[in-house]
Amino acid sequence: MSGTEKETGQELKVTAADATTITHTSGFYPPLRLAQAYVPPQRYGRTYSPAEALEKGTLFPELYSPYPY
Repeated sequence: MSGTEKETGQELKVTAADATTITHTSGFYPPLRLAQAYVPPQRYGRTYSPAEALEKGTLFPELYSPYPY
């Protein structure tokens, strides 16, 4: 065991210096890919004015979707 790791029970603590090391604690969180982001390409089109963007919460009209009151 290196000087940067501390063992407590079954859990292995890893410091920032060991960030490249992949550690697996037995029984918890198997090394699986849990999610993958997909961001489709978008065209840069019309935008709101700065004042209107602050009011609506977005610069892009395509993303504006107000909640009904």
